[in-house]
Amino acid sequence: MNHLNLRTPFRKALFFVFLALIAYFFVDPHFLALTDGWRPLMKTFTLLIFPPLHLALWGGLFLYMGLRKKKWSLPLFKITMAQGMVAGCVRIIKILVGRARPDIFIKKGIYGFYGFNWSSHYHSFPSGHSATAFALATSLSLLFPRFSLRFFTLALLFSLSRFLLFKHYLSDILGAAALGVVVASATHLIINKIIARVAHKAF
Repeated sequence: MNHLNLRTPFRKALFFVFLALIAYFFVDPHFLALTDGWRPLMKTFTLLIFPPLHLALWGGLFLYMGLRKKKWSLPLFKITMAQGMVAGCVRIIKILVGRARPDIFIKKGIYGFYGFNWSSHYHSFPSGHSATAFALATSLSLLFPRFSLRFFTLALLFSLSRFLLFKHYLSDILGAAALGVVVASATHLIINKIIARVAHKAF
């Protein structure tokens, strides 16, 4: 954990950015409708990666473990901070870039980025749910490296529910994946460095 650096996360992020660019130009405007039969399952998936739910869940677990002075309080603190940081970054980017959501494209044919916008109809990029899922996958992968592939596979599967429910384009999900990986990795790295510095001064 002490040897964590941003080189590997940035490689993952660049891969997701590359896929997002391909999706933006060749996939997003041509996605197909999802049959109604799948919607209940997709809605369940999307609920399980609802950003406020994760902030409350991991923050609550951190407080509980912290009050009881359990060893898991530090990892839970890192997860909570990563979730909070990625949620803040997502909100800022959404407002600044102003990407029209799929429902606007379906109804009015409006597609693309329109800059600063407060309207939620223009907050498609990046997907907050997907950023939450990939930030969590990154945090858990740093804690349990052997299960890294499983964590990221689950993050992708759950995130695709946002695309299949017409809430986001595929590129929104891939861009959010890149953001989640980088922000969570940077958060863990910064916390580790602060802890190491404090421990060094103590001795």
